[in-house]
Amino acid sequence: MKTEITIKYNNGDEATYTTKPVDYAKWEKETGKTISQLTAPGIWDIMFLAYSAMKRESAGKPVKSLDVWMETVSEFEVGADNPKAIQSEA
Repeated sequence: MKTEITIKYNNGDEATYTTKPVDYAKWEKETGKTISQLTAPGIWDIMFLAYSAMKRESAGKPVKSLDVWMETVSEFEVGADNPKAIQSEA
């Protein structure tokens, strides 16, 4: 399952992160819930998934802690889920 989450930062920057299954697995581990319980995600859930994707996409570069990073976010937008890639017909 992939979801695009666009983050707008307090300084005016904007970035879009794409969640992957590993981000949902980390969410499950952090919350003790399963993906089937993510039917109506709260703000913390969305922020956690975006942070996990951002951290993964930073490829080992130092990043702020989740709580500090959350303080830099002014708003977010969740794009459509893309549960699986569909191969185009030949």
